[in-house]
Amino acid sequence: MSFATLAGNERNKRVIQRLLQRGDGQIGRTLIFAGPAGVGKRQFALTMAKAANCLEVVPEQSPDSCDRCATCRRIDEGSYGDVIMIVPDGQSIRIAQTRAMNDEVFYLPREGRQRIFIIDEAERLREESANSLLKTLEEPPPTSTIILVTSRPDSLLPTIRSRAQRLNFTPLDLPALEAFLAAHYPRPREENALLARLSGGCIGAALAIDLSVYRQERRVLLELLELLADGHQRHRVMKAAEFVAKKERNEFEAAIEAINGLLRDLVIISAAAEGGSIVNIDLTDRLKDLALRLGPRRLILWFEKFSELRRQLRVNVNRQLAMEALLLSLQKQ
Repeated sequence: MSFATLAGNERNKRVIQRLLQRGDGQIGRTLIFAGPAGVGKRQFALTMAKAANCLEVVPEQSPDSCDRCATCRRIDEGSYGDVIMIVPDGQSIRIAQTRAMNDEVFYLPREGRQRIFIIDEAERLREESANSLLKTLEEPPPTSTIILVTSRPDSLLPTIRSRAQRLNFTPLDLPALEAFLAAHYPRPREENALLARLSGGCIGAALAIDLSVYRQERRVLLELLELLADGHQRHRVMKAAEFVAKKERNEFEAAIEAINGLLRDLVIISAAAEGGSIVNIDLTDRLKDLALRLGPRRLILWFEKFSELRRQLRVNVNRQLAMEALLLSLQKQ
């Protein structure tokens, strides 16, 4: 994408474009792109790299990319020699990776005007890896730009944060994201509305959601909540608990997150909260019925209990036992 087609974060666009227009186009600085996962930080970094090296556009005159030339296409494909992406090797970014980058930074561009080094998930830099970067981050050569992409900027060492210019990226408002999805990914309007809400306004998160999978999973989870509301079908509740708990860890965590999302909607409906926006808007009537049956006190208690289960997942708990104990306790409420 070009800056002209990127949605949202207009102030950050202007800041980046002013940097591209400086002098002979040699930027030579360190940037931190900070914001929630899926908000578009990485795409902004790649678009900056394209604008700095585009064959058809001179950055000082028009700080954007044509998005069509061989350079722009190769940057999108990840095959352009002057755009280097550093990603975690396993659970972290290792010192061998940062040392290799330190050496590369001081080479002149091989193909284009500017070398762009993108450190993705920069919060996963090991301490020794981060320390090895300090001198390079403080004074990168004018032909190299370093971009640290992170959803947890405060986890970066203070010595790194002090050496970089930080740009904070925020989600789009829901109408803007719905309009973006309608323009680029045509689908029924109600699907775009649901995706915008599920993603919290983050474009990348919206594009990563498979609605058919989500709706199938949600159907099972909503039926579980309805069984709990009945209070008399312990056997079916335990079967449902076993079904959910046998999922892989990441799928189980996603299921608990989805239950919390449904409970949040139910709390908003039950409390008739002004300004409260439910996420699962395609289930409004069914959720209203369930909210009426449960009432605000029980719903708030259930939300708190499932939130506590989410916190327990940070330690190595037995998922099935924890799920069964939680559901049995809720049936007694």
